[in-house]
Amino acid sequence: MIVECRIDDLLSLIGKKLTHRQLEDTLFLIKAEIEKLEGNIVEIEVNPDRQDMLSTEGIARAVRSFLRIDSGLWKYPVRKSGKQVIVKPGLSKIRPFICCSIIKGVPSDDELIKEYMHLQDALTSTHGRNRNKASIGLYVYDDIQFPVIYKPQKPEKIKFIPLGYEKEMDGPTILAVHEKGVEFGPILQNHSKWPLLIDSKNQVLSLPPIINSNNLGRMTTETKNLFIEVTGTHLPTVDQALNIITASLAERGGKIESVNVVYPDGSTEETPNFKPEGMKLDIREINRMIGLDLTGTEIIQALERMGYGTKMLRSKQVQILIPQVRMDILHPVDIIEDVAIGYGFDNLKPAMPQTMTAGKTNPVTRVKNKLRDLMVGMEYNEVMNYIMTSPELLNDKMLRNRLMITTGNPKSLSYSVLRNSLLPILLDFTSQNQHADYPQKVFEVGDIVIPDETKETCVDQVPSVCGLESDVKVNITKLMSEIGFLLRNLGLGERFKFESEKNTDFIEGRSGCIKIDGKTWGIFGEISPVILSNFGIGYPIVAFEIFFPREIDWLM
Repeated sequence: MIVECRIDDLLSLIGKKLTHRQLEDTLFLIKAEIEKLEGNIVEIEVNPDRQDMLSTEGIARAVRSFLRIDSGLWKYPVRKSGKQVIVKPGLSKIRPFICCSIIKGVPSDDELIKEYMHLQDALTSTHGRNRNKASIGLYVYDDIQFPVIYKPQKPEKIKFIPLGYEKEMDGPTILAVHEKGVEFGPILQNHSKWPLLIDSKNQVLSLPPIINSNNLGRMTTETKNLFIEVTGTHLPTVDQALNIITASLAERGGKIESVNVVYPDGSTEETPNFKPEGMKLDIREINRMIGLDLTGTEIIQALERMGYGTKMLRSKQVQILIPQVRMDILHPVDIIEDVAIGYGFDNLKPAMPQTMTAGKTNPVTRVKNKLRDLMVGMEYNEVMNYIMTSPELLNDKMLRNRLMITTGNPKSLSYSVLRNSLLPILLDFTSQNQHADYPQKVFEVGDIVIPDETKETCVDQVPSVCGLESDVKVNITKLMSEIGFLLRNLGLGERFKFESEKNTDFIEGRSGCIKIDGKTWGIFGEISPVILSNFGIGYPIVAFEIFFPREIDWLM
């Protein structure tokens, strides 16, 4: 992710004068890089997992901590406001969660407002998965009458002036006309009711996750106090997004106040929550992982440079407090990496490896590359498809009933299973390219995934090659000749043979199997007219598919 900052603003937040070279070197050591530097503007590339650094404030905080200007646990005091957001029943299957905060005394000018909006967009597109899991709204606090109500509403009854417009619209019109409605409307359009935020005077704050109202959701240079809400479908994501944007505004000098969210079951959540999470790490394990011999004191100093709270324990362990804005800390290894960063990559001494090895191509990859060369030599054109596809393609259109590996909670049925054969994929490709000249000869070399309870992962990933030819007239004898050429050049010339075999994929009497050392490795034949009709293909097709074992002792 690229974050654009004003250099004078960034250095002001850091609290230290740095030359451009010093700034660049420091950013590099914390895994950020300057991409472009023009005048007072610097573009900094930040790792996507460091969402806490997707703003000038976040970058300044990380640099300030790393340079020991203000090291140790990042803390954000929160005062209770007593304000409430009441969640009404009916949102559980639409957008059930909301977290809120109040920021008072936030500086705002035209440039700062742009930065706040940039952070809002960056968080919702990355951490919020394009507003599907979480979206953020900022409002003029002084214009809101609490408590705020979060409720479901019929689309046609939702009426307000959306941000950037001067005319009142209803819900369906906003989704059809407003640019944000067109872009993010699919998130809501399949629901009979949509989420709506209103205050106690019935003023609309927003239609989450689409757009704020123009009355309460438009910041100006006069705006000093903000109400922030994050709604979504995944509570941890919603909570984390709120923490990041709230902390960033607090870095500007804003004072944080909490909001009580009251859910339909009577439960109450006070947000934001900046209480750090705890973790204990063994000093020996830290040193083993990074290959150093650091003392407990050195480890503590390194972690404090990265914004952690630390305490040395008697059991040669370090008690670590993780700031709530660090979304990327999922495992002890993440903290151990920060020990190395905090210690300083520039302080690491190079050492020769204890064992000397030379890299080489994986044998299976070597076979795949040879297959590609051979297929191209026979005038086939290579295609590459996704390993994920649909059950309709693999089974329904192919008249098959094979077991498939399915994904949980798929976003689209078109990509809900792993392919267990390449042939349906190539037939689908051919059906979409019937406008091209004939004959058409295409192939793919790739893996298929077969359920296998005997494997540790319960699946077997099998390297395969599939080729097909489509034309006004096709010749199965020519296809068998090409398969023979392929296998002989793989060193299997004396070991393979063709046998006639009935297969529902092909026309009866025009199909067979490929056997090597008595075991079936593949199939070939002329595709059944019923299957061609299912794919909407108007020309005959001959095809083959060969499945190779990963044990490559058969390779020349």
